Amino acid sequence: TIADVSGKGIPAALFMMSGKTILKNFVLMARTADDLAAAMTLANQQLCQNNEELMFITVFLAMLDLKTGKLIYVSAAHNPPLIYHNGKYEYLPKTKKTFALGIRPKFSYQQDELQMDKGDILFLYTDGVTEAENVAEELYSNERLEEFLNDTDKNLPLEELLAQVRKSIKDYAGEAQQSDDITMLALRFKGK
Repeated sequence: TIADVSGKGIPAALFMMSGKTILKNFVLMARTADDLAAAMTLANQQLCQNNEELMFITVFLAMLDLKTGKLIYVSAAHNPPLIYHNGKYEYLPKTKKTFALGIRPKFSYQQDELQMDKGDILFLYTDGVTEAENVAEELYSNERLEEFLNDTDKNLPLEELLAQVRKSIKDYAGEAQQSDDITMLALRFKGK
């Protein structure tokens, strides 16, 4: 799971903690991986209650079967992850329009799945990565992230991969102030 909350400060931190706890509880109650969308739907309904400040949380939630490589995932308007598959990084295919948690109480989330092969990498991140700005207020962008990943050695340890992406963002931003948090997560499927 990777997520990002609207706003800043104590109210945002409390809303994120509440969202994390609610979503985790629903996921732990799931009987199969096929229940991920239902867990997201129920978490959304609960977060919409008494949300006068209209806060929201974007979430990407996935479950990987370590034996088969089957990845089941559901997104609540979170930045689309990239997957290294068949020799290149690409964004996961867009699903139907989704909404962040806490906005539409009657929205039903749908899940998707894909088959990961040995050596495939899943790269997740928050919007602080692609929305990092340079001094000219130009965004790092989805395209730049995809291009950078495709130009990077695919056999690097994941810690090194993440460090190189962070350096690329820092070099791009130069003297510009960081305006948002930067969170990244990568995993490599070791195979069957």
